[in-house]
Amino acid sequence: MIWKVAVRIARREALRHKGRSALVAAMLALPVAGASAADTLYHTTKLTTVEQVRRDIGHADALVSFVAPAPIEQLPDGSVPTPPQAAGMLAGALQGTQVASPVDAGVLPPGSRVVPLPAAQELRVSSPQGAYSVQGAERDLGDPLLDGLYVKKAGRAPHAKGEVTLSTSLLSALDKRVGDQVSAEFLSAGEHPGADGRLPEHQLTIVGEYDDPAHLDADRLLAYPGTLPAAQDGQDAQNSQDAQNSQASPDAQGDPGPTQWLAQVPGGLSWAQVLKLNQSGYSAESLLVAENPPPDSAVPLMQHYQAASVGSSRLTQALVAVGALGIVMALLEVVLLAGPAFAVGARKRRRDFGLMGAAGADQRMVRAVVLADGLVLGAVGGVVGAVAGIGLGRLALPEAVTLTHREPGAFRIAPGDLAGAALIGVVTGLIAALIPAVITGRQHVLQALTGGRRGARGVPWKLALLGVVILAAGMAATGYAVYKPGIHTVPLVAGIAVCELGVVACTPLLVALTGKAGRLLPLTGRMALRDSARNRGRTAPAVAAILAAVAGSTAVATLLTTDDARGRAQYHSTLRPGQVALMFGPAAAQQAGMQPAFGMGYGGLSGYGGYGDSNGPNTAPVDTGKAISAISATLPVRSAAVIPTQDFSGFVPQDIVIKRTVANDCPFFNGGQGLVTLPSGGDSESMIQADPRCVAAFSGGQVVPGDAATLRALTGTVDPQAEKVLAAGGMVVFSPYDLTGTDPATGTATATIALQRSCPPSDAQLPDVVRQQFAPFCSGPPPAPLTLPAAVAKTKDGSAVNGVRALIPQSAATRYGVKYQPSMILFDTTRMPTKAEEERANAAAETLGTTALLKVERGYQGGDDTTMLALAAVAAFVTLGAAAISTGLAITDGQADLETLAAVGARPRVRRTLAGSQATITAAMGAVLGSATGLVPAVAVVEARSHSFVQSALEGRSGPGVHAQSYLAIPWWFLLGTIVIVPMLAGIGAVLVTRSKVEIRRRRG
Repeated sequence: MIWKVAVRIARREALRHKGRSALVAAMLALPVAGASAADTLYHTTKLTTVEQVRRDIGHADALVSFVAPAPIEQLPDGSVPTPPQAAGMLAGALQGTQVASPVDAGVLPPGSRVVPLPAAQELRVSSPQGAYSVQGAERDLGDPLLDGLYVKKAGRAPHAKGEVTLSTSLLSALDKRVGDQVSAEFLSAGEHPGADGRLPEHQLTIVGEYDDPAHLDADRLLAYPGTLPAAQDGQDAQNSQDAQNSQASPDAQGDPGPTQWLAQVPGGLSWAQVLKLNQSGYSAESLLVAENPPPDSAVPLMQHYQAASVGSSRLTQALVAVGALGIVMALLEVVLLAGPAFAVGARKRRRDFGLMGAAGADQRMVRAVVLADGLVLGAVGGVVGAVAGIGLGRLALPEAVTLTHREPGAFRIAPGDLAGAALIGVVTGLIAALIPAVITGRQHVLQALTGGRRGARGVPWKLALLGVVILAAGMAATGYAVYKPGIHTVPLVAGIAVCELGVVACTPLLVALTGKAGRLLPLTGRMALRDSARNRGRTAPAVAAILAAVAGSTAVATLLTTDDARGRAQYHSTLRPGQVALMFGPAAAQQAGMQPAFGMGYGGLSGYGGYGDSNGPNTAPVDTGKAISAISATLPVRSAAVIPTQDFSGFVPQDIVIKRTVANDCPFFNGGQGLVTLPSGGDSESMIQADPRCVAAFSGGQVVPGDAATLRALTGTVDPQAEKVLAAGGMVVFSPYDLTGTDPATGTATATIALQRSCPPSDAQLPDVVRQQFAPFCSGPPPAPLTLPAAVAKTKDGSAVNGVRALIPQSAATRYGVKYQPSMILFDTTRMPTKAEEERANAAAETLGTTALLKVERGYQGGDDTTMLALAAVAAFVTLGAAAISTGLAITDGQADLETLAAVGARPRVRRTLAGSQATITAAMGAVLGSATGLVPAVAVVEARSHSFVQSALEGRSGPGVHAQSYLAIPWWFLLGTIVIVPMLAGIGAVLVTRSKVEIRRRRG
């Protein structure tokens, strides 16, 4: 009965004061709208299983892939997890073989049809800026099986040779339209430069605009089958010339052909049929399997394969913890901002509550009426926010597509999630009205009827004591997460949240204590400060709201500043400032993010580094003399040096490696064969990286031939001793652990190199085609290791030499029969090249007839300040809003004081200055407390990261009690703006909007 009457009163009061009710409802609706919009976007952009499979296979029944000429095992989603070594071996086994389609191999049911999906090739197309490298692939877009693989935006599908479609981003970059022609160079092994050093140009007609739905920002070129050259078309003549000098047969250089097909299978491809495919070395992603997934017991691979569950569970815990923290802080912010608004309404209705008390209403009834305000406005805000969130999600969908560069699925809403979001609005309204309800219920009837005011008396020690206990618990959880070895995201995030709640609980005490400093201020400031301390029921929530917003912004700003400081301190480029690198083939592709770096190989193991590298962008020989001349004509070049890399064209399961002593070798290597035995424990990989003996072994550097110019280009300094050793037929290493001993005759240091052959065990059950690939390299005993005089060289700044493990004489490479090709050219310049010179050098690099990437080292380039400005704007917005609410409440509540001041002759401007002082004090207290509170979680996160064994290992530190440097940096300018400028703006704003004239009303009583 009480709640029925209370809700009726609250509804009528909301309709009577529509402006205030709309403001409070909007406050409560804001987080609900944000949550429902985010939920709508999540369900819309998250593809269902069928949508994802359709995006992968189009309107086919399955996507079939050839993996290896041997039985394999796969997961129901079509993935085939394999170790890095197996991946390298399988890639090499495809060299020189023609892969049969699933229909030709007889592994699909009768009546099946397949459409091949050839691998992408690298092309260079003409653009207004010069040339543009893109990925191109042959696709018959007119085939119904390809419907859904690409999104048609304009035009039509190619129908003849020479017709292509371009993606939207590529059309924009090339300034082309459907119907135009584009000139392209095919950067494949089948194309060779002419007499002018340029590749042949091909005129292609743009007939359509098609985008990849999973990569809308990607530059894609789709050509009709037969437009792009096959890799073997131009290799036959070259193979006949090079076969005599190659250890592998000429056929080993051929293209295996397509290894993926879209399949149309009568009745669909069942899991039993997929397992049959696996026995022949094929994997399949099937729509029928996706719709009816098999149990784990029916998946052979699930019996012995375990994914990185620990890492994924940690990531899930971290995401859930951070998300929960964000939600809690957002709701706390709304409660703290909406609470004073309910207090304003309660203050204005205190005479009504006094009449209710005089008529016999008890405190429970009065509290119910105020709580009903929160219930009614929370319900309105929840419903409006949930409905508005759906619309916001729909409006924000194009922006989400722009940010994710992915085509969304069908527009979907989750009614259960939306109902939960609306319920959050109701609960938030009740919580926001709770404290005003309690305060109003304790109000004396006579005081309410006469309009008298009684400020808070005493000091709120009880609430502050509870806040201290909460703060201590949060600090304990944070300390555990920081100093306990390992990564503990959940206790860290929980501890930070609890700490902030503890500080919020202590806010009333802090506000009360600040009143004692009033004697130091002028009249209006003294009055404002003491009034805030006396009426802390309306001041503390506003201060706490500012505190929460400023704390979050300060924490993020501190982390961003610290990350920038860490990046600046840890920035170690392979180049020196002003040095220029012109990279070719795999090295250029790696810099462009296309494939692993040269020498890295699969899993970072050099023994498998070359498998399949010939499938990269362009492996045609580079005219280094022409390249040096072209770049030297555009840049202030002092000297140039060619850095080679091993030629892995075809299938080459061998390379030259450093052979260490047992004491100097990485303890986790097994017998020096490139195999790794990881130590037990969750931080095993970090333990490997923490051992300085393993750093060079895992760096991926190659052993390459070089001279004094190469050494100077790599180190940036002149080392006469190392150059002398290198000129005398010795070698230069860059790690003292690579030295093997001392020559007894001369007393000079020595190092040992060996030819490492990645050969399968003799008793391994391998198909004949795989054994044929290994036979030319693995027959007979391996060559004996070679020990040479050695010197250790260091770079000018002491940083590591990435990409190169050691320099050896050319004679040593010739002895092992290992071929090398130019990987990059390093140019030392007389000064820092200008941007215009860099653009001209890029244009010159594009004329070299090969895939080349030019990089000018300009030192550390920090990020922009956009994020910091956004954080400052958020903090300022909340601070100004909370200060305005608190000031408005203070003016309403202090009307009698203002009338008294006017009656005794106070000037009109006193009202303005008093309002400005109240706004400034509220904003300043919240900003100062928030800045101090925000630094605590930021320092905790920084220290947790520095104490993490992973970060310590990455910085080469080990041992108990040793942790990485934290690089803590304080964003002083951000704090200055938050603590000084924003409160000043709040005070100025209050002065400008407050009326000077005070209307003296007749006192009641």
